[in-house]
Amino acid sequence: MKIVPFAKPVSMPVRLGPLLTLLSGQGVSAGLGLIYGKLTALYIAPDVWGEYSLLLAGMTFVHSLLITPTIQSFKSALGQFSRTTVVRFYGQLLLVLYTILMPVAALLAGLYFQNALFGLVWLAAVGQGLYQFGADYRNTQGQHQSFTQLQMGYAAGMLVSFGFLIIGLRQYTATGLWQSMALVNGSFALVSVAPLYRLIRHTPSLLPNRPQLVQTYRRYVTPLFSMALCAWVLNYADRYLIRLYLTDADVGQYTMGYSLGAKLLLLSTPILAFLLPHMLTLRRDNQPASMVNALVFRYLRHYMLGAGLACLAFFLGRNLIGTLLLSAQYEQAMIVAPIVATGYLFLTSIHLFELKWYAFGQTRYILWHTLFGVVVNLALNVLLIPRLGIIGAAWATTIGYTAQFAIAYWLFRRTETARMNSASLSHLAP
Repeated sequence: MKIVPFAKPVSMPVRLGPLLTLLSGQGVSAGLGLIYGKLTALYIAPDVWGEYSLLLAGMTFVHSLLITPTIQSFKSALGQFSRTTVVRFYGQLLLVLYTILMPVAALLAGLYFQNALFGLVWLAAVGQGLYQFGADYRNTQGQHQSFTQLQMGYAAGMLVSFGFLIIGLRQYTATGLWQSMALVNGSFALVSVAPLYRLIRHTPSLLPNRPQLVQTYRRYVTPLFSMALCAWVLNYADRYLIRLYLTDADVGQYTMGYSLGAKLLLLSTPILAFLLPHMLTLRRDNQPASMVNALVFRYLRHYMLGAGLACLAFFLGRNLIGTLLLSAQYEQAMIVAPIVATGYLFLTSIHLFELKWYAFGQTRYILWHTLFGVVVNLALNVLLIPRLGIIGAAWATTIGYTAQFAIAYWLFRRTETARMNSASLSHLAP
């Protein structure tokens, strides 16, 4: 038997212009987001922010369980079927899912006697999903300028809405915050999906490959449902544990600090948006795994170095940053923020690995590392919150994400080795 050596993969040319567009747009969005956070810290009391955050975590649970896996499947399907077919099918699917969720919101409204509030939550959820649907379509098609403009517009809209509804009308309540979010999400949902409606309005109502789309969707999202539940527990259960042991005000302090630390996501989002179309192209062209992995590691090294320096600067300048971005009533939040930022260095690095797994339909690896992270994170939260309060929750987040990164890195390298070994065997000639 003769072993045929691997041919060295040809590196994929990468244009930096779109990446610079995404980075500049994300910088503007980040600046507007920081102003929004400052206004929140000035005008919203910690207990009100805590009440709002707990409801937001509940909305995120439903969104993560049903909507996010559907949109992930939508992006993957764009690399396999015609775009008009995919857009029509997944648009209809999203409308069905939100229609199913409407009586759930009505039931919760009846149970808690806050009809208007739960109606606002449902409207905000619908707007968020449709906005994300249109934005992700632009990203997968390489429409980076349009994608960036939409992001900046959304950040500006949140700021304007807060200034008018919360500050101008003096609605310093959870209801006021939900009114603001529902208004912005609904407005940008219409802006986001309008081009998609124009794309599909002349296509036949019956899709010729609907059975294949249904099968692809079912196969893709089945592992994601369990993963979504685990991811929500990983990211939001700490708020409910804090409320169990402490108060709404403590939830507000922790959430404010967590949100500021999680701004590290803003550094990773342009890279993820930039690499996703390349991942889908590599899959469509049946390129070898070695080329995909080389692309991921190339950007991972640069990202971890830059984000690591940002975390160090954040820690050293935490007092000045706290004065600039928060207010005296959120003094505890500034202790939380740098710790959470360090955890997000590792979480956002995991997202680079997941980019390949999502694009190639290898979602079981995402489920495995997420399950591990849930066990570690929950155990640490239960152990540390009663002893250290919200600081304990912050340390649980950082340690948990660090351990999860180690497992995700091991899985990524292990799958690379497995694919290479499989390819070697396929080249064995008798």
